[in-house]
Amino acid sequence: MIKYILGIESSCDDTSVAVVSSKMEVLSQRTVSQTSVHKLFGGVIPEIAARNHIAWIIPAIESALVDSGKNKDDISAIAVTNFPGLIGSLLVGVCAAKGLSIGWNKPLIAVNHLDAHISSAFLLKDRKPGLPYLALVVSGGHTSLIEVNENGKIVLGETMDDAAGEAYDKVSKMAGLGYPGGPVIDKLASTGDKSRYKLPYLLKNNNKYADEIVFSFSGIKSAVKRVLDEGNADMPSLMASFQDRIVELIERKMRLAMSMKDYKAIVVSGGVSANSAVRAMSQKLSGEKKIELFIPELKYCQDNGAMVAAAAFDDLEKGKFTPVDFDVSPTVRTKR
Repeated sequence: MIKYILGIESSCDDTSVAVVSSKMEVLSQRTVSQTSVHKLFGGVIPEIAARNHIAWIIPAIESALVDSGKNKDDISAIAVTNFPGLIGSLLVGVCAAKGLSIGWNKPLIAVNHLDAHISSAFLLKDRKPGLPYLALVVSGGHTSLIEVNENGKIVLGETMDDAAGEAYDKVSKMAGLGYPGGPVIDKLASTGDKSRYKLPYLLKNNNKYADEIVFSFSGIKSAVKRVLDEGNADMPSLMASFQDRIVELIERKMRLAMSMKDYKAIVVSGGVSANSAVRAMSQKLSGEKKIELFIPELKYCQDNGAMVAAAAFDDLEKGKFTPVDFDVSPTVRTKR
């Protein structure tokens, strides 16, 4: 019997609601982006994000349900992101989900935002990777390598400072390229010469973290700023060099993780998984290792309700529901 989950995502600045089937088919998705609003400030303003979620969450839910061709009686459960993220934004989605749960008499499933990003790679696919597999979640708020095995998930390593996507946004702002930085830098880099600027490799050689599964992107921002301060920078080449160092570090840490254990697949997800260089690197790595690569379609790389619903099906099948008094959290909880 096919089941349906209504997924709600509001962890940052996108209000997104989707209806997904147990076959990983996305019946509908309504996403309201706030990019044009936050672009004025060069980044997300938490209070503004929360206020806009309040305005859009109910219309998005209503539209997603109508577009899906299903009604509340067809929905098996309501899934919602409750951590990590911006507290105010999370609360809007969670309060809406709790209200629907009570009003519709449907079970709730609280979803870890990182788990949701991993599940985005399985949307519109009729299979999942064999266990264990290595998952990279790379976005504006996270850069994490996670092992998924028979017993659950193990966070192998995370960033010590900025996430990769955050570094893109900050470098773009320094260079006057606008917000969000990822797409504009990726486009510029495609026409530049990455060898023109000798930006430093990150966490390499004598660095004490060279042999650990950990990320750091603060140093590359400083290096780019020094070039910008000199003036007359060849922007496409500078951005190409910047992007090359970001992707090189991600690839190196993925290879380090894979040298320690045999994985059956690679999963790459999160907003930065839409980056052309990250996608090319992932495809090269999976080809070398002769293991399958799972990566989302471009429209599911950014935060979306479909990935939240997809992440909840395992709990639905197990009857593992969340009590209505659950809370939100701004950070990743240690127990996965």
